[in-house]
Amino acid sequence: MLRMFAFALMALLVLDGLWLGVLMKSFYRQHLAPLARMANGGLDPIWPIAAFVYPAIALGLTVFVLARWRTPMDALLMGALFGALTYAVYDLTNHATLRDWSATMTVVDIGWGALSCGLTSWIVATATRAA
Repeated sequence: MLRMFAFALMALLVLDGLWLGVLMKSFYRQHLAPLARMANGGLDPIWPIAAFVYPAIALGLTVFVLARWRTPMDALLMGALFGALTYAVYDLTNHATLRDWSATMTVVDIGWGALSCGLTSWIVATATRAA
């Protein structure tokens, strides 16, 4: 289980790094700028606190998805559901309570949660099945 957690953590970091740092960098900056901590035109989170996000998601995937998969496709589908639900709690709460949180941000981010957690689960299931 520790091995699956480590694989999940690495996959999440790589996928989210590409998503947030390369592919959608300007999208998140544009939609979060009115709400977020910013410095030098970019997002400036409190990194020690933000560092807990990825282990929390990896742990959730490990316990609730990866410990139960039968096929990599099962892992993909259950991971996507886990990601959609996890991100929906965050995004829908923000949409309901924050004045400048947009519907576009909610939809895109929930979609990303489903995709990133689904892909992560599939990657881990495939890697651990082969090993």
